[in-house]
Amino acid sequence: MDQVVSSVEAPKPYLSPKARRRQLWLSIHRWLGIVLLVPMAVLGVTGSAQVWPEETEVLLNSQREVAASSDPAAITVEHIANAREALADYGPINRIEIGAVGEPIVVSTAGYADPPFGIGAPGGMTRQAWVDPDTAEVIDNADSAGGFMWYMHFIHGLFLIPGIGRQIVGIMGLFLTISGVTGLVVFWPGVKRFVAALKWQKRDGKMLNIHRQSGVLLSIVLIVEAITGAWISFPGFFASLVEPGVEQPQRPPRGFGPQGTPVEAGDAAWVAALDMARQAYDGRPTGISAATEESGTWSVSLAGEGVNATASVPVVGGEVSVQEAPAFSGPPPSDSRAFAVAMWMRQAHYATIGGIVWQILVFLSGIALTFLAISGVYVWGKRELFAKRKSRG
Repeated sequence: MDQVVSSVEAPKPYLSPKARRRQLWLSIHRWLGIVLLVPMAVLGVTGSAQVWPEETEVLLNSQREVAASSDPAAITVEHIANAREALADYGPINRIEIGAVGEPIVVSTAGYADPPFGIGAPGGMTRQAWVDPDTAEVIDNADSAGGFMWYMHFIHGLFLIPGIGRQIVGIMGLFLTISGVTGLVVFWPGVKRFVAALKWQKRDGKMLNIHRQSGVLLSIVLIVEAITGAWISFPGFFASLVEPGVEQPQRPPRGFGPQGTPVEAGDAAWVAALDMARQAYDGRPTGISAATEESGTWSVSLAGEGVNATASVPVVGGEVSVQEAPAFSGPPPSDSRAFAVAMWMRQAHYATIGGIVWQILVFLSGIALTFLAISGVYVWGKRELFAKRKSRG
């Protein structure tokens, strides 16, 4: 007679309501990390790369540096002629940027090709030449799209997916908010035990210790970055929550240069247009756009005392008209509460407010997000593997 052996599963340990809730938050936190490992890691790295964009560009393109005393406002026919020669294969000159002392002159063509992945207006990629103000030598030339910072910006903002990329990133921001909140609920030690909780726990292992410590220290910053990122991705929806009925203002188009068909002009004509604008308005020129067949005028931007001006210089001669506007160090003020909040969200997300302290925190939070995504999955996988080996052994 065969002996029948029945096995009875051991009863599960009793969990208090608080422990069950914590287990639920931990499960949500863990599965979000597993499913969103790659996009979270990518968002973290690309976000950190954009905290100091201008400094990063200088670091990556040191060949564009000029003498600190160089004044790009002293532009001559020679500067323009050399830039035109360097850009000859990409079309006529369309825009000249005249920066501050110690910066090169930047000369751009009109759009001559579609940008990578079709992100931007068709034919919107221009070619740019950097000219040394002192020597008139072209020290570099490159496309306006496709560089390192271009990829960092559009991977972070669109995942390089035109059309729906911004919405995908926005949804990622919402999931990241949930992940950050659930992680904070699970690992937050309380105010009284905050310092003690950051101490190294031998039983946890290196990876889990660093995961817990970096998460607790930077979770608030990560949640702020996630919420502001989602806000940027869905401006219309969030604007209606802040101020029902208001229409979210449209962002200005990217890029520089006139809209229309540029009028062919010689190098001397550019300098002459700049001189006429200076005579009409006492300010430092900051840029000049080519005249178009539609407008018939050069457009020269100038900076004055607390104001910015745009001088329209007719191609065929005549009176130069000047329009002034107050100069703002940041975005202009708005009567719309929704617009003001949206601007704050954008500035907080890209760390253009809050000074160096917030910039460092945002930079570290991006690095931490990448590490948290990878280390969280690593710790979970290691524990699962250990549990399976233990059950077999």
